Amino acid sequence: MRHAPLALTLVCLLGSSAALLEAQSPRPGGAQNVQTDLNRTADAILALKSTRFSLKREGAPAFLDEKNGITFTVADCLYAAPDRVSCNVKVALKNGTIVQLTRVWVPEGTFQSNPLTRQFAKLPPDSNFNGSVLFARTGIPEILRGSVQKPQAIGRERIQNRDTLHLRGDVSGEKLNPLMGALKADQTYPVDLWIEEKTAIPVQLHVSEPGGDGWLIELSAANEPVDVPTPQLPPAPGKP
Repeated sequence: MRHAPLALTLVCLLGSSAALLEAQSPRPGGAQNVQTDLNRTADAILALKSTRFSLKREGAPAFLDEKNGITFTVADCLYAAPDRVSCNVKVALKNGTIVQLTRVWVPEGTFQSNPLTRQFAKLPPDSNFNGSVLFARTGIPEILRGSVQKPQAIGRERIQNRDTLHLRGDVSGEKLNPLMGALKADQTYPVDLWIEEKTAIPVQLHVSEPGGDGWLIELSAANEPVDVPTPQLPPAPGKP
C-alpha cells in the first residue's frame, strides 16, 4: 500500500501528458469535418460587420494598374459590411518611385486618390484588384463552401494571440483570380487558412504560387467600428 501514492502520481502524469498531446494534435476526422469548419468560416465572414485587414504580396510585385505599370506589395485596409472597403496602398510607379495612394470600393463605384494632390477620381469598374469582393458572398465564402479541393486539418496554432485551427486545401486559379488576379485559371494553388477556433473568423489566409511568390491576408479587429465614406470628387473644371 505504501506504493499507492507513487502509482497514483504516475497515472496523473500520464493522463496530463495524454491531454496535452491531444490538445496539440490536429482535430480528428476527415475532409467532411474540415468542410464543416470551412462552412463555419464562410458564415462568419458573411456575418462580419467590419474588420481591418492587410494584403501582402510575397515575391514579385503585383500589378495594381498594368496599363500604367503601377505595382504594389502591401495594402492596409478597412472593411465595413456589406460592400465598403478602403485601402492605403504602397505602390511603385514605372520609374521606380514609391508613393502611397488610397483606393476605395463603395456601391457608388471605385475611387482612387492622386498620390500628389490626394484628390480622388473615379476608376472604371474593371480595375484589377477589388478589395470588397473578398468578403462578398461570391468571394472567399463561396470558395470555402465548394471550391477547396483535398481539404485537411493541419492542427491547432497560436496566431496573433488567438487560438486557431490551421486548415489547408487546393483552389483553382479560376476561382482565386477575381480576388487576387494574375493566377493561371487551369492551375491549382495551395491555400492555408487559420481560423479562430471559437468564432471561426479567419485570422490569416495564404495562397502559395510556384517559385516562392504568394499572397498573405491578415485580419484583425473584427467587428470594431470603422468608417468607409464615399470619396468626394473635386469640382469639374470651370465650376465653383
